[in-house]
Amino acid sequence: MPLRSRFGLFGLAVILLIAGCADGGDAQSRSIQVRLVTPVPPTATATPVPEPTATATPVEEPELVLSATELFQGGTLLVSITGGVEAGTAEFLGRTYGLIQGARSKYTLLGVGVADPTGVYPVTVTLVLPDGSTRTFARDITVLPTEWTVDYIEFVASEGDPILDPQARADEAALLAETLALETLEKLWAGAWLQPVQGVLSGRFGEQRSFNGGPVGGHHGGTDYAADEGAPVIATSGGRVVVARQLAVRGNMVIIDHGGGVLSGYAHLSTFAVAEGQLVDAGQLIAFVGSTGLSTGAHLHWEMSVHGILVDGLRFIDGSNGF
Repeated sequence: MPLRSRFGLFGLAVILLIAGCADGGDAQSRSIQVRLVTPVPPTATATPVPEPTATATPVEEPELVLSATELFQGGTLLVSITGGVEAGTAEFLGRTYGLIQGARSKYTLLGVGVADPTGVYPVTVTLVLPDGSTRTFARDITVLPTEWTVDYIEFVASEGDPILDPQARADEAALLAETLALETLEKLWAGAWLQPVQGVLSGRFGEQRSFNGGPVGGHHGGTDYAADEGAPVIATSGGRVVVARQLAVRGNMVIIDHGGGVLSGYAHLSTFAVAEGQLVDAGQLIAFVGSTGLSTGAHLHWEMSVHGILVDGLRFIDGSNGF
């Protein structure tokens, strides 16, 4: 067999054959030397793989969404901003509040008080975008007048009753003002707002009152439900209990912070089922109906506050605020 075939086309590099033979003499030994050289393949040159080009995630353009464009005195406006936003503020009726993060947007609630003026006023929202630039939106809101009802109340106060003590009233007012001014930068409420007690509606938010035939004045700061003594009172939405104590005018009272400047209050209670600092869920038992403080019978006085402004709680339940 030929050597090329034996060692292969690439295995045989050099064959050196040396043979000798004397004339007329004995045959000389023959010697064959074979040297194999394995060919070295050419060095492979790696093809560089290009680095993937980083594609910036597009930032969604911010959009202003309002729950309504008309509000009655005592109503509440939901201001939402969708899209890419780092921070922002909303200004309305000369008051400015920061936006906080909700489930799908940054938002704030803006309350219209009983004494706020009627007319057309702008909501101005100023935003800080991810690139550091700013954006401003402005929309007009019409504030409509509310016709307040009048309730004539006969009340007999015992001598030395603390509700008539000016200092006790002042202390309670200071505590409520400080509490209702809380601006927790966390959304603690979710879903629909619940009626806090099963009872008969006996007093509406904002109604004016006359005590013992006196002049008509003021505005009722909440919604009253007549109910049996000891009837269960539930949290109208999730939040943190910030007050659970006895007050002079409102009697035994629970206040829940729902985050973002929204709080709810429950007054004239007989006993408590929660303590200050406790987190509660919507519908959770928090207290029982009573007649403590300035009260003429067993009922629940329920308040809703937005950035320290008392607003109509029924509008949270029936959806007439638009959210």
